[in-house]
Amino acid sequence: MKFPILPKTSKGKWTVVLFVAALVLGVAGNRISDAIGNTIEYPNPINSPLLGSVIYLTFAAAILASVMGILAVRKEHERSLLVYLLILPGLFFAFVIVGFLIANLIGPPD
Repeated sequence: MKFPILPKTSKGKWTVVLFVAALVLGVAGNRISDAIGNTIEYPNPINSPLLGSVIYLTFAAAILASVMGILAVRKEHERSLLVYLLILPGLFFAFVIVGFLIANLIGPPD
């Protein structure tokens, strides 16, 4: 059984586009952080609107790429290697966000 590298379905193509957008936003976040001399420990849209928004959009694009990849595999029977590989980073980002939320609820160690 042969696995093509590039996706053939529309959801598979959206997976690749969203993940590329996540990479571009990640690089943009790094450049913005360097440009403003990031002295903020936890940038968010309230205390650093541009940097916080870019960081959150990066996570959202990666997670949406993963969701679209899962939908492409389940609903449209996408079999491209790239879609399978791009599902994993999105799931990782989703677990990281859940970990951050749990850490915020627990608070710092005493």
